[in-house]
Parts: sequence; C-alpha cells; structure tokens
Amino acid sequence: MSSGMAQTVLHHRDFRIYTIGNFFALNGVWLQRISLAWLAWEMTGLASFVGLVSFLLMAPSLLLGPLLGVVADRTDARRATIWVQAALAAVSAALFLVQRSELLTPGVLVAFTTLFGLVMAMHHPLRMTLAPRLVPVDQIGAAVPIISINFNLSRFLGPFIAGALIARYGVSVTMLVTTVSFLPLLWALALIHPREKARQARRENFVDAFKGGLAEVGKDRLIFMGIALTTITSVFGRGVQEILPVIADGSFARGADGLGQLTAAAGFGALIASVWLATHPIRALDGLPRLSVVAGYISLALTGALGLVGSWPVALLCLAGLGASGTLIGVGIQSALQIRLTDDMRGRVMSLWTTTALGATALGALLLGALADAVGLTSALIAAALIGTACFIVALRR
Repeated sequence: MSSGMAQTVLHHRDFRIYTIGNFFALNGVWLQRISLAWLAWEMTGLASFVGLVSFLLMAPSLLLGPLLGVVADRTDARRATIWVQAALAAVSAALFLVQRSELLTPGVLVAFTTLFGLVMAMHHPLRMTLAPRLVPVDQIGAAVPIISINFNLSRFLGPFIAGALIARYGVSVTMLVTTVSFLPLLWALALIHPREKARQARRENFVDAFKGGLAEVGKDRLIFMGIALTTITSVFGRGVQEILPVIADGSFARGADGLGQLTAAAGFGALIASVWLATHPIRALDGLPRLSVVAGYISLALTGALGLVGSWPVALLCLAGLGASGTLIGVGIQSALQIRLTDDMRGRVMSLWTTTALGATALGALLLGALADAVGLTSALIAAALIGTACFIVALRR
C-alpha cells in the first residue's frame, strides 16, 4: 500500500470521523489499563496480583469473545458500539467515585476490573466488524494499517500521559480524564453510516451462526494457523507487557513514571511498525506474511533478553522491540484474515482471533506474575522465552 492509498482511505468521511473519535477512546482504554495495573501494584506490592488484574481485564474476552462475535454479526454495530462506549464511561466514572471516596480495596478493584473486562469483551468484536465497513471493500487492506496506527499512537501516548498524571496528580485525576476521553467517540458514532452487510448471519439461529464461524476457521488453513501463532506469541511474548509494574518499580524502582515510560516505549515501537506497515501492503496470500513469522521469533527472544538486562535504557529498547514485533505479528495476521473474510462472517471469525490474542495475553500475564513471585522475574522471563520458542517451532512445522 502506498501513502496515496492511505490518504484515499482517510478521504472517506465516515472513516475519518470514526478514526478521530476512536483516537480519544483508545487513549482512555490505555489510561484505564495503566491506572488499574498501578493500583494493583500500589495496594499489594505483589506481581501475582498485578497479573491477576491483567488476567481479569482480558478473561471475559477469552470466555465470551466467540459468542459475542455472533452478536456483533447479528446486530446494528454502530448502535451497539454507542451503548458499549457509554458503558465504558459509566464504569470509569464509578471507579473514580469509589476511589475518591476511599472505599477502594483489592476486592473492589477486582470487581471493577472484571466489569471493565466484560464491557471490553463486547467492544472488540464490534470494533473489528464496524471499522472495515466504513470504507469500500477493495480498500479494507488499506484501512487496517491506519486503524493500527491509531491504536498504537494511543498506545504510545496513553501510558505516557497516564504515568505523568498518576505521578503528579494521583490516580483520581487520571480516572476522571479517562472518563472524559470516551465521549468524543460517542459524538463520532452519531454521525457515521456504515456500509450495509449481508443478512445471512441474521437469518441463522444463534447456534448455527456460532458453528458457522468455527467451521470457517477450521476449513481455512491460513486463518487456523494465524490464530495458533497468535496464541503462542501472546502467551509468551505479549504477556510480559501486562506485568510492567513489576519491572518498572520492582526491578528498577522507577515508580509510576517508569511504568508509563516502559509502556510508552512499547507503544512507540508499535507505532513505528504500524507506519511501516501502512506503506507496505498485506495483500491476499496463500500463507501467513513472512514478516509476521520472523517477528514472532524476535518477540520471544526479546522476552528472554528483558529478563537479563540491568540497564534502564536497554529495558526501554527491549520494550520498544516487543511493541514493534507484536504489531508486525498482530497487524500482519489481522490484515491477511480481514482480506479473506466477507462482511457477514467478519464479526465471528475476527472475534475468535481477538479472543485468542487477548485471552492468551491474559493467561500469559497470570502465569508470568505467579512464576515471577515463585522463582524471580529473571527466571520467569527466560523460561517463557524458551518454552514459547519451542512451541512456535513445533506449530510452524506441523
């Protein structure tokens, strides 16, 4: 894809409005995630509790994602997204009030994290099915990298802003800013008109529609392998990015500012990779993008390297590399899958892919947190790198 194609995609009014509104909402998601992770670490000082909070944030997507993908294919995606964004703002506002009233305990934090995760579980399949319908079908491959740039720009800015806000003004102010950041997307959703899609998914009963999504994955080797490799790299590579409070404060004593810097470094690497992908198209393929496979090995190697470094600048470089390689894996595979799918099947199949990515990341965070408490962070990260690499090699050979 040339830069001209990217500009052509942004010429579409609805896609442009959605992208602007979604930028603020995505920053809100990262502000919320950093706030929850920091509260977990600040309240307990336990890596396992940080891992638990990260797991609960994504576990609903693991459990409900495939079913919610059917819902996304059978509902008005724009209207449903409005309700989801309103719910995100409401949960954030409620957490702000509870924390401000000094009623927040580890148990209450777990409850709010689970609630936020439940709402996000519906957000992901809706996002996957709505955005591609704001451009012509032949420009979906050009739209996905732009969506990725938007996501990774917020992934870079959101944690940096969150870390600075927490360090200077406290978590309460950060959560208030989080609540406000969800509002611009509500405005954008009121203005856009997605392309009509096929009605097949609406005519099927729920069970048959769900089975149809599974059958599509089972019969398409590229989709199946994309989900398998996403699982491995998410557990053993992406999972480490969910326990960054342990690295920032536990290993380097850098506090909330350090957490923001590490997460922003990962976001910066992801942003650079997204910009590169926006100028190098993923077109229809008979196999997975080779670059995504190479990036998988790099991601696992950097996980092990992160366990060995004792220098803060090198740790930041490792996180930037993890962010870049994770994006090359995720966006490369997502683009290849999106190109192959029809509108009426997109919600179900992409929700399965998203479920894999988020659920495996949640599992990785839980395992790494527990392992770090048991044997130390260094040993946990090296073990994850070795096991992940072995699984990756076996999956590719099979």
